[in-house]
Amino acid sequence: MEDNKKEMLQYQINSFIENVLRLANNEGKLDHINIDISNHNGNLQMDYTLKDRKKAY
Repeated sequence: MEDNKKEMLQYQINSFIENVLRLANNEGKLDHINIDISNHNGNLQMDYTLKDRKKAY
């Protein structure tokens, strides 16, 4: 049972990260990504932020 939980968490997290990387690549923002993942009793909370940073001078 515990192995199944781990495999499901791993699958969901990997899928989320793949989607975020695909989105970041499409927007040209692979250099500045923030990903936050938390788990509480099987409820995954996954958030991401793509940042656009430019040098001012």
